[in-house]
Amino acid sequence: MISNIKQGQTISSHFGGYMAKDTSALETSEDMMLSHDTETTLEHVVSIMPPLIHWLIKSGVGYSEFTTALKALFYNEAIKELENIKQKKTDSAISLLSGLNRRDVRSFCQAYGEYKLVDQFNLQLPISVPARVVGMWINQKLPSKIPFYGEENSFESLVRQISSEKHPKSILLELKRLGIVVEEQDNVVLQNSSFTPDPQADESKQLFTQNISDHLSAGINNLTQNSNFLEQAIFADELSKESVEKLNQLSVDLWNLMSKAVISAAIDYCKKDESNSEANKRFRLGVYQYND
Repeated sequence: MISNIKQGQTISSHFGGYMAKDTSALETSEDMMLSHDTETTLEHVVSIMPPLIHWLIKSGVGYSEFTTALKALFYNEAIKELENIKQKKTDSAISLLSGLNRRDVRSFCQAYGEYKLVDQFNLQLPISVPARVVGMWINQKLPSKIPFYGEENSFESLVRQISSEKHPKSILLELKRLGIVVEEQDNVVLQNSSFTPDPQADESKQLFTQNISDHLSAGINNLTQNSNFLEQAIFADELSKESVEKLNQLSVDLWNLMSKAVISAAIDYCKKDESNSEANKRFRLGVYQYND
């Protein structure tokens, strides 16, 4: 079955617009009423978060570290919005738009300059308890194999130096899940290979996040700024495995043809604009395919 917003239709091509759905999932009391746009935006943002949360948890990033890292992003976007609407920047105004408390706003001002944007790429990110345990293990120059139990120079003692709330066994299980340690009888062994950077994996993450960021920017600008960026998708379900494989191959073949044509044109335009002082724009065209 291939479906769209309209009933009875047999094919769907989504053009980055609003797709109607039940918005009753987020309930508000009478004294906490949200505008329709605010409520539906929050609901839709929450609906796209599970894959990102899955990625975070899979990588060992928890709620506390994630929400702490988000503070700088909310601070930055509140400043940009105030500049966009030409409203005076104050602690109260930024606090109201971002939802941050005024103490956090003042802390950013003191650290980065009065109402200056935070450089998120050089921001000191929060460190989880398991990561801090490993950091202390390395800083104390303990051997790669240490006993789990013991008052000193043990895994148990490392955890207790970091946190009195987290159980050493829980931290051990988390580090084993992440492949950072292995357990050998009553000993814990640090896997040094887990700290070796993987340039290929790091590059893939960077390219992926750049693509996703621009994809989101295209759709959000279409929704909020009446822009007209190309942002489309085709969806079909109730397919056999063989049909999906054929659609996958068709998609790859068509992408190869299109990408070669666009790359060729982009090279020509880059050469043409080399001496143009106003040539300060960038362009990205992407495509994705997913099936389950």
